[in-house]
Amino acid sequence: MADAGSKVLIVNADDLGRTPGINAGIFEAHERGIVTSATLMVGFPAAEAAARELPRLPRLGVGLHVALTGARPLLPPERVPSLVGPDGAFPPHPSRFVDLDPGEVRSEVEAQFARFQQLTGRLPTHLDSHHHSHRHPVVCEALIEVAKRHGLPVRNASPEVDARLLQAGVPTTDAFIERFYGPDATLEVLLEILAGVGTGITELMCHPARVDDDLRAGSSYVEEREAELAALCHAEVLRAVRGMGLELGSFDGVGGG
Repeated sequence: MADAGSKVLIVNADDLGRTPGINAGIFEAHERGIVTSATLMVGFPAAEAAARELPRLPRLGVGLHVALTGARPLLPPERVPSLVGPDGAFPPHPSRFVDLDPGEVRSEVEAQFARFQQLTGRLPTHLDSHHHSHRHPVVCEALIEVAKRHGLPVRNASPEVDARLLQAGVPTTDAFIERFYGPDATLEVLLEILAGVGTGITELMCHPARVDDDLRAGSSYVEEREAELAALCHAEVLRAVRGMGLELGSFDGVGGG
């Protein structure tokens, strides 16, 4: 937990393992910039390469980025019919969820959790979800169940999620910032965000990458990731972190997780 009056900032890069270019961008943003944490998408081919790099980056916290959208399930589609369409794939966005079966959601989350352990040889530092799927109550409950079993934090993705995590006794951060995205993925906005970080533990979500063909083929959020990478590694940002007394941390310090 953070000391009283301290300002701890976790800069978490989502989508590790999705493409080789995303892997490269996240590792660069950690080694040259302010990224301290990442969340791994275990169902993509580049996840294995990402996991192989982790032993040389011992200070990078790595959690599980549960993917129930924009991907295919780890389990056979016939085992999770409420999660997939006729093509056997997840919907592109949580807004397309219909009548999710809680048992099927839990089984897929557990499969992804087990795959994370298989790839990395360790527990994730925390859980979050692609496209904030755990803002959906059924998905939130699945993450809570897995998190409680292993004593892990879960991303504070909304006031409603924050309240449910508190009720369930699942640790999370004091604040969550998702503003650094799209047109706001600029140096100026990042400096504004840093200046506004309050006491306690705050998570800042980001999506740095070196753009590659796999990313262009599979995502609508592409060139902006290079802009994020440039800002996260900018010398002015590094100076601002030091000058503002911010302590860069990871989810290892959240609730003893």
